[in-house]
Amino acid sequence: MIARRTLLATLLAASTTALTPLAATQAKAEDMLELSVALGVDDANFNVTTSSVFRLAEDLGFYKKYNLHVTFVPLDGTPQAVAALQAGAVDAADISLDAAIRLRAANGVPLRGVVAVGTGSPFLIAAKDDIKTLQDLVGRSYAIADNGSLDHTLTQAVLRSQGVDPDGPNFVAIGAPTVRVQALAAGQVDATTVSFGTYASIDGTAGIHVLLPSSEFSTHVPAVSKFVAANEATIASKQAALQAFTNALIETSREMEAHPEKWIAAATAARPDLPPARIELTAKFIADRWCINGCLDPRELDDSVAFVYANPDFKDVPAVAAGDMIDLSFTQRALETLGTAGGTGLDSRQ
Repeated sequence: MIARRTLLATLLAASTTALTPLAATQAKAEDMLELSVALGVDDANFNVTTSSVFRLAEDLGFYKKYNLHVTFVPLDGTPQAVAALQAGAVDAADISLDAAIRLRAANGVPLRGVVAVGTGSPFLIAAKDDIKTLQDLVGRSYAIADNGSLDHTLTQAVLRSQGVDPDGPNFVAIGAPTVRVQALAAGQVDATTVSFGTYASIDGTAGIHVLLPSSEFSTHVPAVSKFVAANEATIASKQAALQAFTNALIETSREMEAHPEKWIAAATAARPDLPPARIELTAKFIADRWCINGCLDPRELDDSVAFVYANPDFKDVPAVAAGDMIDLSFTQRALETLGTAGGTGLDSRQ
């Protein structure tokens, strides 16, 4: 765990330097709502997944519409985001469900998820060509963001579901997805887990292939693997800001689902390192994954919590119900204001 003083210093530096692309360009009105949110480094920039909604809501003016100023704090993965939330250094954080369960059930931290920005996993496993099966990963170097990061825990879940020792690979914590995938391309590690969009930056590299595609990876992990969470005290004191944040994210997600060409244009401008053809392919992949209703369906949450507790690592973690992990009031009020979205997406409601 990061020391509180060190963490606060890190967050202060991050919020005054790395956040320039996301900061408001005009002086904030005194009555503007304020919210600070910890994100992984890629999500705070432009992750070519539905997590891009965090930045798009700023770029498209949806935060401004709700009189909200959001300060995003980029951190290297779930463990640091969890530490920031636990230390009270940020108002909210986008964290994994299993980390949230540990905080609430094992450590007594009264947090709740208020909204999510993606359903289904965007991850895939990429590896060197000589690795033909998941079993072949045992004993090989495997790049992750950090021990306990979302990519790490979901990879272990996939391996476990296929009868492979979840601790079989030699996991190496090296940071952000772009760093991991470039390390693989350079031959410095043997495999890694990254999103479909991140892999696009090295697609076609000699000696590298997709060992487990996203479509199959998703079948072995919970539908809800991550959400934006806040401490109950913050939920009470920042209710208006969190509501504005939820509304803005849902509206932006609906805009992206309805107009994928806008997402393609934004991604092309933000990620010149990715070939346009790969961005268009990514747009098709995420087309049905936008959280147009907030992605907190109680039934899916029940299944996702049960999935986490099926992990042997959670055998000694006190049981907590899905209903104790979330506050549905924010998505419910958003849908009362915006209406419920239907369609064919994974988060649609008829």
